[in-house]
Amino acid sequence: MLDYRSPRLSGRNRICHLATLVISTCAIALAQSAQAAGAPHANTTKRDIASAIRSEVAALGLKKAVIAVSVREVDGGNSVVSLQANEPMVPASNMKLLTTGAALLGLSPNFVFRTQLLRDGDRLVVVGDGDPALGDPELLAESSYVDAQGIAHTGMTIEHLLQAWVDAVQATGMKSISEIVVDDRIFAREGPHPLWPKDQLDEQYCSPPFGVNFHGNGLRLTAAPKSGQAPTITSMSPSAPWVKIVNKATSRTGKNDRNSMWVARDGDSGDLTIYGNVKSAYVAPIAVALNDPALFLSQCLASRLANAGIAVGRGRTAVASDDAPRGSSVGPVIQTPLSVVVTRCNVESQNLYAESLMKRLAARITGTAGTWTAGAASVKSVLTQRIGALANAFVISDGSGLSRSNRVTADGMTAWLVALANDSAVGAMFVESLAVGGKSGTVRKRMKDVDPAIATVQCKTGYIDKVSCLSGFVTGRDGTRYAFSVLANNLVERDSVAKAKKLQDRVAKILADALSGRARPVLGG
Repeated sequence: MLDYRSPRLSGRNRICHLATLVISTCAIALAQSAQAAGAPHANTTKRDIASAIRSEVAALGLKKAVIAVSVREVDGGNSVVSLQANEPMVPASNMKLLTTGAALLGLSPNFVFRTQLLRDGDRLVVVGDGDPALGDPELLAESSYVDAQGIAHTGMTIEHLLQAWVDAVQATGMKSISEIVVDDRIFAREGPHPLWPKDQLDEQYCSPPFGVNFHGNGLRLTAAPKSGQAPTITSMSPSAPWVKIVNKATSRTGKNDRNSMWVARDGDSGDLTIYGNVKSAYVAPIAVALNDPALFLSQCLASRLANAGIAVGRGRTAVASDDAPRGSSVGPVIQTPLSVVVTRCNVESQNLYAESLMKRLAARITGTAGTWTAGAASVKSVLTQRIGALANAFVISDGSGLSRSNRVTADGMTAWLVALANDSAVGAMFVESLAVGGKSGTVRKRMKDVDPAIATVQCKTGYIDKVSCLSGFVTGRDGTRYAFSVLANNLVERDSVAKAKKLQDRVAKILADALSGRARPVLGG
């Protein structure tokens, strides 16, 4: 069985049985623990908060930037601060707050992604559900499992996952397989979003969602220098000896040399070219996006089945003319609860997770293959249902925020956060899916001056070129909570991104101090 433990929720786990691998955590806590008793925040008024935040914005000294700030009380939704908060802004990864919230509402918090292997005569069919976590190396690395011999292991790898299916096929007695078909038709095969940066499509964070995602839709390589020659590729995960690699990197180890290896992928063939320099052996791998993760999975299975003595005719992805998948289940059904996907999306800002959620929501709502267009319409529909006319200013281009065509308003963001936090079915799960300031995810090194005994900041960052955003919640020890959104665009001046981040952290600190009863000195304005 598999016992996966989340780094954010240590000690809480789900257990999967031999027939079902559950890549998950246990139920996310449904309520935030009460903290030590103390004075309420009666000493700080809304006017104090608004004045302090206005002073912080004025102190930035950024003449070209556009800054929007909104703060609301979660209990009642009353506005506390609204500065340029109806201005449409590029949100970057704050888009993930829209996508994950819409997915929780539209798919239901108990939704589970399911990927299974079927035997149909002499064929094997992998049936996908759009699960972005299938074979995610980070989740697997935090897993423990018991193998067929009853031996316990800690740290599952992608090879263990593939072997579980190979062992199950062997147990059926199959000696040969005519073909392995990966049915990924839950999503349309659209490739990268048309508005994503063209010069970054080789990067794993730009990998588009497929109906069958695999290993984060990326290959991971390490290398070591080889004196006078191209460096040695020391590992590839998953192992894929059929992938052609052209190694144009160098192994210079001089005083001024450094590690600078990078990998380019041919958009048609999937061949890889290694560039840069390898001065010392890589410990952390270099990732490159896969062209077609569904086809790659079929190749991985075929290769490992062949190594086990089972002949395989071919591997392919399903086409429109294929019948609906049928057959008997073979081996573990891989299941990932929505709560795990939403948390990984928000804490670690995983783009693949956000885009998969958007397309899966579209597939649920439309009953057809998920597409970019239908996904955007589905998220916009859920937004409109919850925040009404405030959603009119929103433009939904993608689910992750990579597209610069997305637009939100700060007032709309806080209205959305308030609506989600107050939803009895999804509110606690959504809030707990966010990174914690000074503790986890993309804000683990930020907001260190917020005393966790006084208040907790749970939030989502957002950054692309010239854009920096932060939205989320500040919750006091008595449970009183503010929703906030600080959106900064047109950050073209020197140090403007760093200044925008400082402003975001100061807003969180102002709210935390207000909740603690420690009124900040008002600087003016």
